Amino acid sequence: MNPFDRLRIVLTILVTLAIWSLLAWQHVRDGIPAHHLFADPELPRISNAFGGLLLPFLTWGLLSLARRRVLSTDAGLGSVVVGLVVGLAYGVALSVAYFSGHESIAGYLFYGVLALALFLPVHRPECLLGFVLGMTVGFGAILPALLGSILALVAFVIHRLIGLPVQRLLGLRAGSAGKGVR
Repeated sequence: MNPFDRLRIVLTILVTLAIWSLLAWQHVRDGIPAHHLFADPELPRISNAFGGLLLPFLTWGLLSLARRRVLSTDAGLGSVVVGLVVGLAYGVALSVAYFSGHESIAGYLFYGVLALALFLPVHRPECLLGFVLGMTVGFGAILPALLGSILALVAFVIHRLIGLPVQRLLGLRAGSAGKGVR
């Protein structure tokens, strides 16, 4: 078994154990919380319990996509780990800023991803997975997955249609689409 497959299996098991432990702790403590979509009481509530199903599948699926990219380019496992850790740190920072009452900082962080997309491929699956995992404790898994997916799609468009051409014009990136840029 190659190191990437080992990482995918171990991380999926760890995420599964972590989310089910969190849900069990929440159930015993005050009950499993639910969140309204966009914090609007008029919209339906989504229980954090759905994260027990979503996160293991999301982890396996996104790491499978990252594996395909790594195997088709010269990128190594290290780039996936870095993207995962940076996405995790970003999600945690955004959650901490929001829940500590610094909504303006959370807003800057949220829109800052789009600015980063001009220069970095923040749309990659491992970055999305880290972002979702980093926000799960505070927001559950469903809302960060929805928000992160939309953010990743917009970041992809910005990176490909604006960021890469501008980088080529400025001479910051070599001519073709480049290996490992996807």
